[in-house]
Amino acid sequence: MKNIFKTSILFAFLLIAISCGNTTKQDEEAEEATVEHSEHEGGNRVTLSQKQLDVMNIELGTVKEVNLEETLKVNGQLELPPQNVASISALLGGRVKNVYVIEGDRVRKGQVIARLENPEFIGLQQKYLSLKSNLSFLEKDYKRKESLAKDGITSQKALQRAQADYLEGKAELNAVKSTLQILNVNLKMLESGELASSIAIISPIKGYVQKISINIGKYVSPQQEMFDIVDNEFIHLGLNVFEKDIDRVKVGQKVMFTLTTRTDQIYDAEIFAIGKAFEMDTRSVKVHAKIIGNHKGLLTGMFVEARIITGNKKANALPNEAFVTEKGLDYVFIQKEKNGETFEFEKIQVNKGVSDLGFSEVAFIDDVPADAVFVVKGAYYLNSEIQKSEFEHDD
Repeated sequence: MKNIFKTSILFAFLLIAISCGNTTKQDEEAEEATVEHSEHEGGNRVTLSQKQLDVMNIELGTVKEVNLEETLKVNGQLELPPQNVASISALLGGRVKNVYVIEGDRVRKGQVIARLENPEFIGLQQKYLSLKSNLSFLEKDYKRKESLAKDGITSQKALQRAQADYLEGKAELNAVKSTLQILNVNLKMLESGELASSIAIISPIKGYVQKISINIGKYVSPQQEMFDIVDNEFIHLGLNVFEKDIDRVKVGQKVMFTLTTRTDQIYDAEIFAIGKAFEMDTRSVKVHAKIIGNHKGLLTGMFVEARIITGNKKANALPNEAFVTEKGLDYVFIQKEKNGETFEFEKIQVNKGVSDLGFSEVAFIDDVPADAVFVVKGAYYLNSEIQKSEFEHDD
């Protein structure tokens, strides 16, 4: 019995020893875990190890004084001056005989882009030839009577009649001649006896065919629009600046803009004219800016988002990645303490100002040391740690 009792006591001591060993090992693991993970202290503070900063790719830095550009955000669209847009119609109607272009084609100034047929056109040419021949007769008759009047052979009244007939015939001929020139008739060929069988429709400017409103066989009435030609070489910005902002805008200011459908490409422009009247429906003023550099891919009518550079100033700034926004308020993380490989950060509210070139102006609500260290990259991750801690405490 004594041997059995001794054996039981020895077994109990072994269990106690093993239990104490396990407890010590768990405590050591817990202590190591405390070093490797965040010690959330609640509120707006978070403590991280150097290893955690490295894993999260968090970078520290100080406030820098940088030159930031002040900009005015506006909207608008691409426009052309009226002299670089042509709506083409015919003075004399007719049936469409030929169309030589399609939408998007580049055309030269004076290029024939279509032809119309109209019997009146043939009659107009015949009338010109008849009037020209008759004018020759009237001119000779006038000169003959002028000579006879000098010798007293004919009366002054007969001379005046001949002169009036001649001037009237000349005026009528010039009127028909002008009409034929507007219809793009080659008068030299016509006077040699070659009558044009169709009316040539000619482009009055160089550019691209934007719109075609006719087809072969269609009857076109006088003044009906047939083609739109645009010369995109002089395309520019038409920006709408609100009444309250117009005093900030001046000729010569630089503009950066993007297409609303292509925000990855930034274009440059410069203001060359400011409107002198308000558009009452939008309470805005039209501001015009010429595009600098590449025009490729820009078409009239495209909508743009632009920023007019209204000034620049030196300001205390932090990189954009240093800021986090919650409920419309801006925050940054300032380093409060450093204990060996452990860093403590506090989230503080600031006022965020002008942004440019990856930096934003920062104005501190409370005083901070001139040499204060901030999280300049990865503030989002620290904010997530705080939010995660708050969520765990709520549970």
